[in-house]
Amino acid sequence: MGSDPKPAIDMTHLATYTQGDRELEVELLTMFLPSAQGYIDDMATANIAGDGVAWWRAAHSLKGVALGVGAGEVAALAEVAEGHREDPADTRVDDIADLQIAMKRVRSFVAALT
Repeated sequence: MGSDPKPAIDMTHLATYTQGDRELEVELLTMFLPSAQGYIDDMATANIAGDGVAWWRAAHSLKGVALGVGAGEVAALAEVAEGHREDPADTRVDDIADLQIAMKRVRSFVAALT
């Protein structure tokens, strides 16, 4: 049997910043959601424009905000996307799709906290 999948958010990591204050955790995660989606949207725009620098910048920023709140899967996918700066658009479209799936899990996780 496989192990249980990791939660979308590492609450132990997040608690190091919030001292376990659930209200603050929910507030931070609620702020994270539109911020992260904005970076994914920026990645899509950069991909359409063929702008590898803007792609990398948005992916790097997404990785940073995801690491900050303990969204490990999103951070890992953003790190992979950083490496696709010079790759074809179809490769980067796959990165965006993977990030959207991971963000859906994060949104569900956050919704369950509220």
